[in-house]
Amino acid sequence: MATDPVEILRQRNAEVEQIRGYVDLTEEAKQRRIAEVNERAQAEYREAIETQERERAERLQKSQRSVFQIPIPLGATDVEAAQIRASYRSARSDIEYAIAPSLGTDPQHTQKELERFLEQAELTGDPELARAAYHVAIKHGVQSVVDTYLSSRPQESRAWERYTTAHEEANAARSPEGLLERSLTEQAFRSA
Repeated sequence: MATDPVEILRQRNAEVEQIRGYVDLTEEAKQRRIAEVNERAQAEYREAIETQERERAERLQKSQRSVFQIPIPLGATDVEAAQIRASYRSARSDIEYAIAPSLGTDPQHTQKELERFLEQAELTGDPELARAAYHVAIKHGVQSVVDTYLSSRPQESRAWERYTTAHEEANAARSPEGLLERSLTEQAFRSA
């Protein structure tokens, strides 16, 4: 079974043309066979669309988790893991508190504060503070801080690329162009 909607439509059209070419069938028999082919193709199309949507959502969720997770070293005890998470939450709260007055009114101040926190984290070797600055920068769209953070972290940079790709795919599917394409494909399945 094909999973690409265009391929499903192409196969359906080829089968319909083949049926129309049968000279030994009555028009009624041809229409009945064409209706069966259409029904099967529409079911395959719906299944393919559902599979694509599910896979797209899973990719987005998985990539989002890899970007926003708080790494815990292997072998860390439950207490140590809890301390790392608490340190991250505290750092994130400090950052959010520091930028709260400028949110929505002074983006340059927000950027400068996030840059200051990231620089402080890098100078002091505080990975939780650095990660918190990175996450807050993502949340508020401060790309310069995101880029600076990722510039020395290739593994996290790859996770970010997977996340942005998955996010773009999800947005493209919901965009007017994506919805129009789907509508036109569905219309093509209704015609034969």
